[in-house]
Amino acid sequence: MTTSILRTLLLGVFVLQALSACATAPQRHEQPPHTAPPAAELTEALKPFSFLMGTWDAEGGGTPGASAGTFTFQPDVQGHVLIRRNESSTPGGRHEDLMVLYPGAPGAVRASYFDNEGHVIQYSARAESSPASAEFVTDEATGTPRFRLSYLLNTDGTLNVKFEIAPPGAGFRTYLEGTARRR
Repeated sequence: MTTSILRTLLLGVFVLQALSACATAPQRHEQPPHTAPPAAELTEALKPFSFLMGTWDAEGGGTPGASAGTFTFQPDVQGHVLIRRNESSTPGGRHEDLMVLYPGAPGAVRASYFDNEGHVIQYSARAESSPASAEFVTDEATGTPRFRLSYLLNTDGTLNVKFEIAPPGAGFRTYLEGTARRR
């Protein structure tokens, strides 16, 4: 056989194998990738945070000025994590962040926060049932600021939200606070 005929035959075999693999490959997505999975029940460690689930419209103010936005808390990974997505607008611009709550050491919950400004914050988290509240606090580290994010569910169903910063060696000071209403 000539080299060109051999190349043509090998190319044909390769194309047939590729088509065969595509036809028999299992479908990886039962729903489009942009569609959120159905809500799952939270694991025991995350259930105390269930009062936060849903979509919330918020407004408030503080150091960055007046702000308004929306955030959601939704279970993911079959209830093994709780994901908060937040979007807000302030005089300084648009802010987006993502926070993932997950079981840490036995009896502990941790949260990892990421935003469009490049901040990454690691929190210890706890929730109380009466009144329904949650608090996220960074661990102490010499020479670094600390952060505290808290939620308190009011009897009228609104949610008080507060974000505080503690400079190294000082106490917490309110940076931003507001009220949210569930949609």
